[in-house]
Amino acid sequence: MGSQSSSRASDQVDVVVKIGGSACTKKADFETLNVEALEASAAQLAALRAEGISMAVIHGAGSFGHQQAKEYGVSKGTADEEGDVSAEILPDRLLEGIAKTRLSVTTLSHHVITTLVKHGLPAVAISPCPFIVTEQKKLCGGALPDDAATAVVGLVKRGLVPVVHGDVVMDTAQGVAILSGDVWMVELGRKLRAKSAVFITDVDGVFTKPPSEPGAELVREIFVDTQTGELELGGVSMSTASHDVTGGLKAKLENAAQVLIQAVDVQAVHIVRAGSSSAVEAMRGGMPTTGTTLKRK
Repeated sequence: MGSQSSSRASDQVDVVVKIGGSACTKKADFETLNVEALEASAAQLAALRAEGISMAVIHGAGSFGHQQAKEYGVSKGTADEEGDVSAEILPDRLLEGIAKTRLSVTTLSHHVITTLVKHGLPAVAISPCPFIVTEQKKLCGGALPDDAATAVVGLVKRGLVPVVHGDVVMDTAQGVAILSGDVWMVELGRKLRAKSAVFITDVDGVFTKPPSEPGAELVREIFVDTQTGELELGGVSMSTASHDVTGGLKAKLENAAQVLIQAVDVQAVHIVRAGSSSAVEAMRGGMPTTGTTLKRK
């Protein structure tokens, strides 16, 4: 592998890839891997790197972490309590929830990294906790801290593939919060000046209604107004599984749009199926045969 990777040091990548929760886990089954989809994505990523394509990877949580976060109210933190409790020791039940949520998401991270490394990708896990702090669930100053960004760039320059996951983080306003992996798509797309961004899921893209329903049509293009953030598309169902605490399809599309708004080098954002030929086309920087593509209006 070493002889095939580029010897030219660079602080930018060709593509940022998010392996969605549905493409690495079975979302309906507690802490269960989607082995087939994860293996397929890992094999594709390794093959693309052998072609000389550089990348950074983010993965969703799916059936890992979400249930614990919901059960213990980790995303809300101490928001419901009186006064400023951000600097105080957190309640015991919340502490238990933080520990259990982190154990779950880092367990998934271990599985994902294991699969990527097995396929020959020099993947290195990055856990945001405790290095990233949010304020009311948003990144302080609206961006990654400089030291965190520099650390990720350092890995990329040496030929490693950083792999980040959604995580529990400390929050200045509510003690603790959940930082979604989608935020990392925006941040790494921007910091690493990626040319394209690809969301890998368990379906072919965005549909006009849930793909299992009759008459569901694939939405091929969505146009993003970079001034207002508004999306131009027709009647897409924004429903989501009840345990998906980071938000449903609407939030995912808004996050995908943010990549185009904030990461100016990204030419297009693609949503494609794990293991498909369209996923390879998108990760190479081309237009996928099947999938949904977000473009600037």
